[in-house]
Amino acid sequence: MLKKYCLPIFVLALSALCGCDSNTLDDIENEVQLPLYGYIHFDTQAPTRAGLVEDMKRNFGVMGYSWEYNDANDVWNTVKVQATPNEFYATMVKYSDGLHSYDDPLVPWKVNCKYTFFGYYPHESESDGSVAVSGANVEGTPYLTYTLPTDPAKMQDVMTASVYNTDYRSSREVALTFKHRLAAVDVQMINLNAKFGDKDVHVKLTDLKLNFTNLKYNKAKVWMDESMGMDRTEAVNKEASYSMATPLTVVPSDVASGTINMLSSGSPLILIPQEVDGTTQSLRGSVTFNLAYVDGNGDAITLTDPGVKTGPHSYDIVFDGDLVAGRKHVIQLVFTRDAVSVQIIPPSEWTDNNVDIEFE
Repeated sequence: MLKKYCLPIFVLALSALCGCDSNTLDDIENEVQLPLYGYIHFDTQAPTRAGLVEDMKRNFGVMGYSWEYNDANDVWNTVKVQATPNEFYATMVKYSDGLHSYDDPLVPWKVNCKYTFFGYYPHESESDGSVAVSGANVEGTPYLTYTLPTDPAKMQDVMTASVYNTDYRSSREVALTFKHRLAAVDVQMINLNAKFGDKDVHVKLTDLKLNFTNLKYNKAKVWMDESMGMDRTEAVNKEASYSMATPLTVVPSDVASGTINMLSSGSPLILIPQEVDGTTQSLRGSVTFNLAYVDGNGDAITLTDPGVKTGPHSYDIVFDGDLVAGRKHVIQLVFTRDAVSVQIIPPSEWTDNNVDIEFE
């Protein structure tokens, strides 16, 4: 276990001695010791790049490590082999009214110390049993163990953040930039149908399902140091099927994303990343649904000799390449009077509005 010799430096704050009263400095009371370098606080930030940047308005967990710093060799990569989370272990940082905070006692910065912090989401107490964290006595880089739920409504958006080799001189706040560690799969519908008489032709989909035949992984050890990746456990049964939560009606010349029975409206499937190699094929399977045509009131429309019949449909899907962490993979269904085309859109950066932050 890593030993630490750095100690907090305190000053004795006596209102009678320093010439101030409770009206001039509300947080100082008689005979209260205040840390000279302040307390450790946490904040979140998004990666620096163009586009929408907002803070993460969620609770998350923190691991914190400190060690005595004597020379340039005393850095995380050197000391981590014996390091345990001696400052924060699985501490929940709570979000409320625009601020992140953790419960008392607050932890003071220490002089002659360096610190490394890891943030993770979700906190295990709010993960519905799908997330566990490494033990308090585990030396080295901490990790999450994530088990992919069979119930898609319990899938988690696993994220981690890290700050290395910092101290009280760098910032009184620890700014954590969270990154998605899993992959998203969404369904997008585009209705290019024209009018039928004086009525707009709406496409109504029910019982939409994504059916995979080679979903390889169902468990992963996710290292909180993103550069270390993850260790994955291969599933015994690689077949999986996920259903859209509610029927979806798409108006003409519009785009709508289907809710795949997730935690909130518009959420995608959240799966463990999967690379293509000599033994693993690209993710593949089928998308199935029932199709109907309705008007703006939801009443059925019978089209004259439609090229695309109503009723059940099934289309094969094959992803092109890896299922990539931090990326959204979109299955696009395009409806016209004569055909339904199914294509996989190249993965894009995952902007997750449900978490109110844009991630790398």
